[in-house]
Amino acid sequence: MKTRPAIAALIAVAVLSLGACSAGGETRPDASSTTPAIEVEEAIATVDIRLPRTLIDQEGVLADEQIVDAAEQEGISAVIDGDAVVYTMTRAQQADMLAQMRASAQTAADGLVADETNSVTAVEIDEAMTSFKVHVDAERYGALESLLALGFYIQGALFQQFSGVGADDVDVVVDFVDDATGEVLDSGSYEDMRQRIQQ
Repeated sequence: MKTRPAIAALIAVAVLSLGACSAGGETRPDASSTTPAIEVEEAIATVDIRLPRTLIDQEGVLADEQIVDAAEQEGISAVIDGDAVVYTMTRAQQADMLAQMRASAQTAADGLVADETNSVTAVEIDEAMTSFKVHVDAERYGALESLLALGFYIQGALFQQFSGVGADDVDVVVDFVDDATGEVLDSGSYEDMRQRIQQ
């Protein structure tokens, strides 16, 4: 079975988290999955991106060589550094990966809108993926649908960290808005969730 490249693994984390929430399953991320752990170090022509190994290999089944080979197949260098993987890529490659992550988030949002089992009618995502405005049919909206925010938190946080936002500055705000009146029915943030988990 072919090992998935690093970017595919990152996108899968975000999409699967969103999908699990939309299916009604209660997703409770652990502290390691919500703690910003991606560091981007800028160089003249390349970018070094340090990721916790658990983001790439959540089940701990990949050998170091598999991770390195998967990166090489994408034209990217990877070095295993303890519990982290350091990827070196050009700025153009980083920009392409960020575009893929943004497109994946939009595809997942479109899937929610198309799913008639929930009340979501539209999802607006800002360019930096710091804000998700989820429009809903208020008459059908249920409190459990606020769990959809977990998937948006993870998508936005991964995107920001991968683009180099400092760990202390990462935040994602999700508002559930009545599509008829514009009233905010529920609101939450990634930072608030992270603080609750750390307590």
